[in-house]
Amino acid sequence: MVVVKLNKKGLTFIELIISLVIIGIMASVALPLAEVTYKRTKEIELRRNLREIRLAIDKYKEYYEKDLAGPKILGGSGYPQALEELLKRKLLRKIPKDSMTGKEWGTRSFSDGYDSLISNKLDVYDVFTLSDDIALDGTKYNTW
Repeated sequence: MVVVKLNKKGLTFIELIISLVIIGIMASVALPLAEVTYKRTKEIELRRNLREIRLAIDKYKEYYEKDLAGPKILGGSGYPQALEELLKRKLLRKIPKDSMTGKEWGTRSFSDGYDSLISNKLDVYDVFTLSDDIALDGTKYNTW
């Protein structure tokens, strides 16, 4: 039996190219998945923040109707005039940030249309993101 011992000190050029091609293919598959995962995480955070603020607005309205939210404004809708009132009434510890824009929220008044993106600023009936981007489900974030 003859044993041939190969003394190899490195990779050949062909082996190096094949390795780089395989790594490139794996990276091209992983990158879109990472982008989708990142976007989905931001969407989950947006939904959670919207739900938290909206629940606090509804609780404020409930307190207003039970005379617990402070003095009533003549002709008022019962909704807070600004998001900061939710902090004053301890309905929120802090106002969550808009995860899509990192800026302040868009607000709708009680007298605005349900899908209006412009508010008359009389009160805060609803909040929405100011992002015009499209979600993974094909809807615009500002319609959530």
